[in-house]
Amino acid sequence: AGEHEKDEPGAVTLSPEKQKSSGIEVRQVALEDTAVPFSATAVIEMNMDKAAKVSSRVTGKAVKIIASQGDRVKAGQPLAYIDSVELDQIWADYLKAQGKVELARKNLQREETLFEKKISPEKDVLKARQELGEAEVDLNLAKERFRLIGINVSQFESTKSNGNHPLIPVTSPVGGVVIEKAVTQGEMVNSEKALFTVADLSTLWVVIDVYEKDISRLRVGTGVKVSVTTFPDKVFKGNISYVADVVDEKTRTEKARVTIDNSSSLLKPGMFATVLVESKGGGVERLIAVPEAAVLIDGVKRYVFVQVSPDKFMRRDIEVGRTLGKRLEVTSGLKEGETIAVKGAFILKSELKKESLEAE
Repeated sequence: AGEHEKDEPGAVTLSPEKQKSSGIEVRQVALEDTAVPFSATAVIEMNMDKAAKVSSRVTGKAVKIIASQGDRVKAGQPLAYIDSVELDQIWADYLKAQGKVELARKNLQREETLFEKKISPEKDVLKARQELGEAEVDLNLAKERFRLIGINVSQFESTKSNGNHPLIPVTSPVGGVVIEKAVTQGEMVNSEKALFTVADLSTLWVVIDVYEKDISRLRVGTGVKVSVTTFPDKVFKGNISYVADVVDEKTRTEKARVTIDNSSSLLKPGMFATVLVESKGGGVERLIAVPEAAVLIDGVKRYVFVQVSPDKFMRRDIEVGRTLGKRLEVTSGLKEGETIAVKGAFILKSELKKESLEAE
């Protein structure tokens, strides 16, 4: 009988004592309720909450380009300078408004003096005050026009007094990296054309396409693990920050978004990624799962060792499904109640090879 067991393909015979000394442990296979995470494909995108399209606020000529693609810039930093005739018109309107205020103020002083001397009526004083108020409103409006095009009035006046021709700066509203540059020196630009795209890449968005059957398993705040082919050994962690309210009619998928830390600058917008959603709500299934250490690989096949008697194990090919943490889902090849080696399976594999060589 012993000789017959050795000749049986896939069989390994080890005494209970040898099993114990070799560190072989067995466990009975059972169906269990498992919270099954699911994976989905995704694309890494810029965090649009921290990105900006930068354009000129006036029509003019780009006479000086400061920033280039790939440069790191700070919020408020000039990226280019524009020469515009609009600035001359705004300056002329400002000077006119200043002159009107000065004239209205002198007129009010004169009317107040005449009223005190009882030469003119009070209504002339009230009218002069109204005219001064209107002139000051026009002056404030002229100052606001300077602010809207990104120029400080006092600095502008100082530049003008030195005989220099002021230029209008195009500044970045956010700090980050210049992703796109769409302007050349000497080009005519206006407010409709984006000259630069600046983005803060310290955080990124991972946009997931989720099928209808998995939508109920998504919650804002759910933890996810993100992996990319460029760094196969690294896992990037994040949380779902947004789940769309509309399902795409063509693909029957819903968009979900993960905000992920990218302070290491390893991830780039445009990369494809795989997202493992650690869903606990609505993702419970009844299935067979075994430890990864129990599953051995032979080419494209995967197998375990099933204990058929106290001192005998048989190799059994299986089909595996999803990875569940440190366990593998078994879709076929095992039944509830069977006993397998969960530790020391590699010892049984060595014994099986040894017996095969002896048989040859």
